[in-house]
Amino acid sequence: MGEHGQHKTLIEIQFLRAIAVLMVVVAHVHQANDRFFETPVLGQASLFGFAGVDVFFVLSGFIIHYIYRAHRGFDAHYFLNRMNRVLPLYWIFTGFAVAGYFAMGDSLTRSRDELDLIGSLTLIPTGQTPILPVGWTLTHELYFYLVYGLGLLLPRSWRGWAAALWAVSSLAYILAPHTIASAWLDMMFSPFNFLFLAGIGLAALLPVMARLRIVAPLVLAAGLAGGLVWTHFNGIDGLAAAPERVAVLAPFAIGLVATFLAWSPRFPALLARIGDWSYAIYLSHILVISVLARIVPDLIGGSLLAGLAFHAICLIACLILGGLTHVLLERPLLNRGKAMVARLAPKRERTG
Repeated sequence: MGEHGQHKTLIEIQFLRAIAVLMVVVAHVHQANDRFFETPVLGQASLFGFAGVDVFFVLSGFIIHYIYRAHRGFDAHYFLNRMNRVLPLYWIFTGFAVAGYFAMGDSLTRSRDELDLIGSLTLIPTGQTPILPVGWTLTHELYFYLVYGLGLLLPRSWRGWAAALWAVSSLAYILAPHTIASAWLDMMFSPFNFLFLAGIGLAALLPVMARLRIVAPLVLAAGLAGGLVWTHFNGIDGLAAAPERVAVLAPFAIGLVATFLAWSPRFPALLARIGDWSYAIYLSHILVISVLARIVPDLIGGSLLAGLAFHAICLIACLILGGLTHVLLERPLLNRGKAMVARLAPKRERTG
């Protein structure tokens, strides 16, 4: 958020990004450890790491509202800037994933014939997982950016009602019996919408966040306990259905973000740096883990000790590649994209 000079940079957001991406990495490393090693190091509760995605959704709602809540009217700069933030690096790693299917197709979970290149590159909802699996979350991100950007067309006094209508419509779609099968409607009225809306709510509460210093950690503790117990007993199947997943993991995600905003904890600078790298790590870590999972067991065996070494190797490799990707690819791409966006749609401050 430091790119917006009129807004105070919140270091807590970088810490939260780091924690969220490390959680997701640990969950995926556990899955690879369980598949390729004789003895998994961690139990099913480690799959709770996938709650890092839910934290990212809350953060997205918070960041966008923190930056743009005073804007009004159609803003082409907003839309182009959001696409620039998400798509170029994602396309690069989707290309790497396609190459991976040609190199290791027989050992992967899908055949090359099942891949939807157009759907994966455009991130339109198709009901199928994109070639780069983490892309499913970016479909929800882009949809949220679209909805929020259109919401800026409304008078500010109407926006809260529009958000409430979106929430009620989503809840009705989730709870009301229906036989509709539509990937578009599933996205438009997804349970994940509530996480983005929760982030918006936290941004609105930021001026009085200190008053939540007691409540926020309690929500976090309850969410952590409930999420760990749920994933321990239900595993990955317990996270497969979006309504149940959000109901279980939202308290943790919201509580974590609220706690950091209320208490402003301080951590080593490295954690903030990892937050800077978080998007690069998020896009690249699946590829890193997939490659290492097919190499490391043959080199060090499949014992419990080897599994511990595998966890450490994957974590270090993901951090190194993510850091290098951020410096060598992501940051230059962002800067060039921003310059192009500035030429196509000069930034205009719109308040009201």
